[in-house]
Amino acid sequence: MLNKPGKSGPIYHLPLVGEPPPLSVQFLGINYCEKEYRNIRTLATITVFGFVLSGQGVVRVGTQSHTACEGDIFILPAGCYHEVTSDIHHEEQWSYIWLNISGNWILKMLEAYQLLPHIVTRDSGLAHLFQEAIEAAQQKSVEDMQTELQIILMRMIVGLSEMLRKRGNALTSTVQAIKQYLDNSILHPFDSRGLSSHIGLSMKQMNRLFKREVGTTIYNYVITKKIESAKLMLLDTRLTISDIGYKLGYDDPHYFSNLFHSKTSVRPSDFRRIFSQSG
Repeated sequence: MLNKPGKSGPIYHLPLVGEPPPLSVQFLGINYCEKEYRNIRTLATITVFGFVLSGQGVVRVGTQSHTACEGDIFILPAGCYHEVTSDIHHEEQWSYIWLNISGNWILKMLEAYQLLPHIVTRDSGLAHLFQEAIEAAQQKSVEDMQTELQIILMRMIVGLSEMLRKRGNALTSTVQAIKQYLDNSILHPFDSRGLSSHIGLSMKQMNRLFKREVGTTIYNYVITKKIESAKLMLLDTRLTISDIGYKLGYDDPHYFSNLFHSKTSVRPSDFRRIFSQSG
């Protein structure tokens, strides 16, 4: 089994048999990482699901970096810059189970279950599903594994969504109201004054509360949601890039294109071309 420098561990390849399914896991494995381990995809055409077995590492999607620790799940969506590195300051070896998922349907599933903004989920409680995937890869035929992994993957998605929903119910009423306002306004220009008036707090006060409970700033949350909506429109519609920008509240197509590029490392036109071919 071939490994990138700085890591070891089993890799399982599951070549496609027949027509490719909507959700396809063709590679999975376990990485036992050395201190110098670093893996970069400038524009990932796969989505990665990972479960941290031990230690601590850093995962980066676009311009956002997150720490991933033992018991955490991380999701690196296709269409973004991916970077995965060991935390050189952490004594325990970083290791994690990973699944590489092909196809555009995974992005649609993550959007439908509201998982795209969640790069790292703490204390997920879903270790058994990742272990099931590895054990199945060790014991079952390729034909059986195609169906088995689709089922396991859907259980991961639904399990994560349900757990985050329950945690979301624990948000304070103020942060719940902020989040609802933002989710309902994705197709409009971001209006900080309107949000402040609606909630009855200053942006500084709201940002402090929102970041403490959601883990990111209000602006970053809005931009992330807009970019993910743009990706789905690029894949699922024939709208021009200018029209997609207008629908997301950007009157200047060049500004929208530059923003998309800054967050994904690729122009919207190139994203549509690359992922239309890979889907």
